Amino acid sequence: MSFNIKQAITLTHSKATNLAVQQYVGNDKKRFKELMDLVLSDEVLMVQRASWAMGIIAENYPTLLLPYWDKLFKRMENPLHVSYHRNVFRALHVANDLPIQHHGFIVDLCFNTIINLKQPTASRVFAMYVVSKLAKLYPDLKNEIILSVEPILQEELPSLKG
Repeated sequence: MSFNIKQAITLTHSKATNLAVQQYVGNDKKRFKELMDLVLSDEVLMVQRASWAMGIIAENYPTLLLPYWDKLFKRMENPLHVSYHRNVFRALHVANDLPIQHHGFIVDLCFNTIINLKQPTASRVFAMYVVSKLAKLYPDLKNEIILSVEPILQEELPSLKG
């Protein structure tokens, strides 16, 4: 009997289901494409649940995302669910080969997320990690990061201070 990613994540939204999807996909490019088709679909439920698995898989196998960055970034402009941002940022923070042509877009997206009080804390924290990583390539970003983060740390949730 074969595993059906769409069926599994449609039935339940749980850590156990997410783990089952992660184990099924592993480092397999064909299975990862099945997952990515759901992440990039127009179904809110699929985007929400599949992006969670994608974010975790990317932490273990970041190179699986290389063929998908363009599509993932395009969707960032109009995500169907708030979890999509968080999970793309999760993937970005471990990626070693961020496409150079997208660095400007990524930096803008990170800063817009960091200062947006309506964004969930996890998305904002991952955005901080990503822009800090890019600051190693672009040292001029360091001052912008400080200017963006300092006011937040003075007034925001303790989870952003940790």
